This record gives sequence, C-alpha cells and structure tokens, in this order.
Amino acid sequence: MQFSFQQGGWGASLADKLVRKCDVLNRGFSGYNTRWAKIILPRLIRKGNSLDIPVAVTIFFGANDSALKDENPKQHIPLEEYAANLKSMVQYLKSVDIPENRVILITPTPLCETAWEKECIIQGCKLNRLNSVVGEYANACLQVAQDCGTDVLNLWTLMQ
Repeated sequence: MQFSFQQGGWGASLADKLVRKCDVLNRGFSGYNTRWAKIILPRLIRKGNSLDIPVAVTIFFGANDSALKDENPKQHIPLEEYAANLKSMVQYLKSVDIPENRVILITPTPLCETAWEKECIIQGCKLNRLNSVVGEYANACLQVAQDCGTDVLNLWTLMQ
C-alpha cells in the first residue's frame, strides 16, 4: 500500500483513472499490522464537515498480522485480535460519520511461499509466513465484513 503511488503502482493508476472525479489518498504504512493501524487511525481520519466525508475507505490488513508468532513476533497478531481490530476500525469510522456502506475491507492476498522463503533467506531469517495461515486471516476478514455490514474485496479468492 505504501508504495502503490510509485510509477506503475496501482494507486497511481487509480488516481489517474479518477482524475477530476475524486482525490485518491493513500495512507498505507509498510510493515504495519492492525494493532498499530488501530492506534494511528484517529490521526489519519477525523470527523469533519459533510464535504470531507470520503466516497470510500479501504482497510487492507492481514499479511503482517498473519506472520508466524515464533518467527516474527513483532508483526504477528493473534487471529481473534486481528478480527477485533478490524471491527474496531470500522466502528471508529462510523463514529466519525463514515457509514459502513462506504467502508471496504480487503482480505490479505495469497502467499507464494517459495518466493517469500527466498526473500526471508536474503533477509537472514527463516520462512515466517504460511499460505494456509494467511487463509485463516482472509476468512476472518470476510466474517468481520459480514458482521459489520461492510463490503469486502476478497483478494484471497480472486488471486488463487
């Protein structure tokens, strides 16, 4: 997310497609998990006047949260806390007058374990994520969207 506005990135492409229709703002933070994002969300989006209400807000977490606890305890968030953090973010957005029909949760994407393991080795660590675990977080995201009445973009299924 943080790098999506670099040349050729999806954020830059989206902003180009929507030029003169709406502003596309990215508040992605590389390496963050839902615990950290929940803390900074109130600094990023505040209650404003009706002209400030976004057309849509996306919440896209799970890749870092699903890191294996033993291999990456800094980023790992237990599954139940991940779901609670997503719900908390949706509830916060509602409290600043962004209705649930303007919130879109995005599931984490599938993980190519062989490619990720190569990256881990380059970084001097062991494989710290598993596709099967990421899938559990994707399912939790789907459940939160259903519970909160938000839309969801199921990248987990679309990219399989």
